Amino acid sequence: MEQLFSLLGYIPSMMQYILAFSFLITVVVFVHEMGHYLVGKWCGIGVETFSIGMGKQLWGRYDKSGTLWRIALFPVGGYVKFKGDEDLSGKKDLSSSVNDSENFHSKSVWQKIATTAAGPIFNFILAIFIFAAIFVFRGETIVEPYVSQVVKDSAASKAGIKEGDFIISINGSDIDSFNDIRNIVLENPEKKLDLIVTRNNEEISLNVQPSIVIEKDRFGSEYKIGRIGIIAEQDPSFFQKKKYNIFSGIYRGTQETFFLASKILDYLGKLIIGRESVDQMGGPIKIVQISGQVAEYGFIPLLGLIAAISVNLGVINLLPIPVLDGGHLLFYMYEVVFGKPVNQKVQEYGMQIGVSLLIALMVFVTILDISRL
Repeated sequence: MEQLFSLLGYIPSMMQYILAFSFLITVVVFVHEMGHYLVGKWCGIGVETFSIGMGKQLWGRYDKSGTLWRIALFPVGGYVKFKGDEDLSGKKDLSSSVNDSENFHSKSVWQKIATTAAGPIFNFILAIFIFAAIFVFRGETIVEPYVSQVVKDSAASKAGIKEGDFIISINGSDIDSFNDIRNIVLENPEKKLDLIVTRNNEEISLNVQPSIVIEKDRFGSEYKIGRIGIIAEQDPSFFQKKKYNIFSGIYRGTQETFFLASKILDYLGKLIIGRESVDQMGGPIKIVQISGQVAEYGFIPLLGLIAAISVNLGVINLLPIPVLDGGHLLFYMYEVVFGKPVNQKVQEYGMQIGVSLLIALMVFVTILDISRL
């Protein structure tokens, strides 16, 4: 009986996790599919179905143009079905004529490119505006580039950096936060760095040669990262609250969105060559856990997670894998270059391979999620 009551005690928490996950996925997928829908309609393409969720239909309604708007049982995806569009095997819908003015395949290659690219682009736009709103209404906490400690016999110590120094420039680039220092040092392990620091109200020029740290990827290959041996100040008085207006907020939101996108691509690249672990990957179970935990801290942190997931979805969808938007764009770019579409059989085989890869990936990340429980 005690075990039953203990299990019942988890239900409210589980419901919060599921609701947070459903809200997050619904927003991100809706915006992605709305991008396809709006640009497709603008290009004169007929839309047969706009679905949020997968599986059995829970609610559906046709609009005046004949589009079925539906909500399905499982909130793990969604899709827009254009008139004449392919199914998952890559086969075209032969129920409508290609000569039909609303048929997807009757449109120019550039209209197809615009419609396909719109989904990921709308995900990036969503992230920009969410990040911008957070920066405008909450500001941004920045750790000042103040040297709290210098590690004994480190590169910084040998270069003459002292506790209490403010690092204001590295190789001509302005330094606004301690994180800027960390990024530059990590990415330049073999490059001498020209620093300008302020000490006792005076600017001092220093040269630092980062210490090279050799690490190994999972294939046994070695790679280098740089370290100089300084530690940031943890006193809150050295934390700045930077304020933004709507214009600077949008600019900062754009920076954050593209920084996050570049980090995702960097991770994927390093994963392929073995310099990153699969431990950072996650599937639906991990997203449910993270969204539920973040929701406990309030609506603003959940919005931040929605922005991050939206960037992830945008980047992943642009990968050149058949079935994904990036795979379709690859086929259309072939058409632009060679003046003719990719052979239909090649498209079908590509779609089948793409579906197999996605299923394999979903199974893998789900097993990874379960192993963490």
